[in-house]
Amino acid sequence: PSWKPLPVAFTTVFSFFGSIAPDLWLVVARAGAIAAIVLAFRVARRLGGGIVGGAAAAAALAIAPWWIRNAALGNSEGLLVAFVLAALDRELAGRRRQAFLLACAAALLRPEVWPLLGVYGLWIMWRRHLPVRLVLGAGVVVLALWLLPEWWGSGDLLRAAHRAKDVNPGAPTFAENPAVAVLEAAGEMLTVPLLVGLAAAAGLLVARRDRMLALVGGLAVAWLAIVVYMTSDGFSGNQRYLIAPIALLIVLAGAGAGAALAAALGARRRGVAPPTGAGPVAIAVLAAAVVFAAPSLHRFQPTLDSLRYQAQLTDALPGLIEQAGGAARLKACGDPYTGPFLVPAVAWQLGVHSQQVALEPRRPAVVFRVHTTRTSPAVPSLRTVGDHVTAAHDGSWRIVLACGGGG
Repeated sequence: PSWKPLPVAFTTVFSFFGSIAPDLWLVVARAGAIAAIVLAFRVARRLGGGIVGGAAAAAALAIAPWWIRNAALGNSEGLLVAFVLAALDRELAGRRRQAFLLACAAALLRPEVWPLLGVYGLWIMWRRHLPVRLVLGAGVVVLALWLLPEWWGSGDLLRAAHRAKDVNPGAPTFAENPAVAVLEAAGEMLTVPLLVGLAAAAGLLVARRDRMLALVGGLAVAWLAIVVYMTSDGFSGNQRYLIAPIALLIVLAGAGAGAALAAALGARRRGVAPPTGAGPVAIAVLAAAVVFAAPSLHRFQPTLDSLRYQAQLTDALPGLIEQAGGAARLKACGDPYTGPFLVPAVAWQLGVHSQQVALEPRRPAVVFRVHTTRTSPAVPSLRTVGDHVTAAHDGSWRIVLACGGGG
């Protein structure tokens, strides 16, 4: 995969811990996803949604199948959303140095943050909230950490961008209209309660002319626009690109729903203060969480089942390699090949770089055929390898040897 400075800062340290290195990264990635849920509650509450709005936003994010899946797999989007929401939280608190540095951390995870961070930095310098040397210095550091290690390692300053344009079939990039495909994918990530909450947030913005509501909404729209542009320019535009802007919209929806409920209760009571006891508040919080989580509940168990299958694939691989004679024997036979989503797992267990594990077998080859889901056909194809033998197999994996000379 492509270079991302902040994850590499962790994985470089974790590499000294040997076989548990992947597990250590999972701890960090999943902790980031949990922190993002807490921050969704916090920011939605600060934006005027109160405890009810915070609960709605946190529940909608926590139960979303795309959120659970990416967090469980150890993707860095949980950390990204956590840093973005933490920066917004600090901006709401008036702590702009902290907000800016947290935004810089987010920019070390995704390049889509760069233009947004640039606008924020220009505004900070214009308003003289932070020293110019700090803002410009941080910007230079962010760019240097993205570009210089790539140049040093591969000789290509923009290798990450070039690699990201090598997309898998079926990506929105190949749609007749990539921009429309991305927007449709984003719409599928928003449930009916979220759309209602966003409508309430829009009404709240018009009524109050709230600067922070406008900031969060503008940030989400700008981020979506960046993803649309990048997809039209050849990037994959897959769902992971959309997680951060959709998370911002979820927070905005929670804030809008909470504020609308508070306004409705206030109007109904005609100036009489609503009850503030723990019981009514707890009921309102629980109701909001249930309403915002309900549309995703039917996908919760299938998502967990899919993740368990992925975990089983990873856990089974070391034993199958030993059954086939060990990593040294397999590498002596030929080059390794596997399906597109299992390259890192095969590379790790064989002790080779991920770029050494290819997708289209050519003799001499060691082919790790795999059902990437329970119902999918096994990949890759064996049509091009000629005579071969099965060295090990279970219900999901099959290790096939097509060694040099047909032996």
